[in-house]
Amino acid sequence: MLVAYLVAPRQIELRDDVVPQPQPGGVIVRVRVALTDGTDLKAFRRGHPRMPMPTRFGHEFSGDVAAIGDGVAAFRVGDSIACVHSAPCGECFWCRHAEEELCESVMPTMILGAYAQFIAVPPNIVARNAFPKPKNLTYEAAAFLEPLSCVVHSLDTLAPQSGAALLVIGDGAFGILHGAVAQRRYGCSVILAGRHTERLQIAREFGIDRVIDVRNSNDEALLAAVLERTEGRGADGVIECTGSEAVWSNATRFVRRGGTVVLFGGLPPNARPAFDAFRLHYDEVKLVSPFHFTPRAVRVAYEMLTAEHIDVTRLISGRYSLSDVSLAFAELERGHGLKYAIVP
Repeated sequence: MLVAYLVAPRQIELRDDVVPQPQPGGVIVRVRVALTDGTDLKAFRRGHPRMPMPTRFGHEFSGDVAAIGDGVAAFRVGDSIACVHSAPCGECFWCRHAEEELCESVMPTMILGAYAQFIAVPPNIVARNAFPKPKNLTYEAAAFLEPLSCVVHSLDTLAPQSGAALLVIGDGAFGILHGAVAQRRYGCSVILAGRHTERLQIAREFGIDRVIDVRNSNDEALLAAVLERTEGRGADGVIECTGSEAVWSNATRFVRRGGTVVLFGGLPPNARPAFDAFRLHYDEVKLVSPFHFTPRAVRVAYEMLTAEHIDVTRLISGRYSLSDVSLAFAELERGHGLKYAIVP
């Protein structure tokens, strides 16, 4: 089978590997669609501490079951499948304390290598985080299960009330998904701020309440827009989706007293954002930084996809064959597009 390997920053090789065999309780998936992702782009640019090169990469995918291991009852060969790339063990300290996203085995056992013709899905994922893909759900939409699960978990940490005023900073795929889910699942009022004309237009097409282009303005203009929308209080919640150290530091400016800032976009290990401690303390501003997802979030995301509450495929900017996966990342690095579908 053909597999894309990241062998060095900005260098991808297509290799011929042996098709894997399923573990007991596991399945082999013939990949029909794999999506590019911000984490994969970061790895492409500079490497990733959890992906020592050369490495297979790609983790948002859907496909068909090509083989099953002993003991698998939920799937048969030929079934279409939607799944994520990890699952908690259910037994460690964090799992026992309802913090499954922090399970000690989630990261060591996650699967990579969706930019390939086949991928092995281990038994823990099959048992907890894999679902049949219904016919009304396209393979492209089903591949959004993982990123949508992250968004659901992120908003769960915020737990906004219906009618809450939220500011989403960042017009990437995660920013737009946060805004769309916050409106449709929680009934929030959303302002989304970004710097890319094409992406902001997509946000408008998703029906996000107010979209602001901050490319040629400063924080004061954005703050004024937030205060005008919230009767001078500030946003009930601010969701940072840029992965920028400067934006992390400034995000607290836009939240009301007693509000919450969700720091969703990950920073590199050496980042040290600075916060206004006076503001945090005397205004009781809460900071949360959600990571990954829980099985409950995956289930909710699956239900949202199958009910077609959001047309997630609007976020796909184009399609490439597996042999042209390097071209997709070259486009992303130039700032073109949101997500690309890799079709083996």
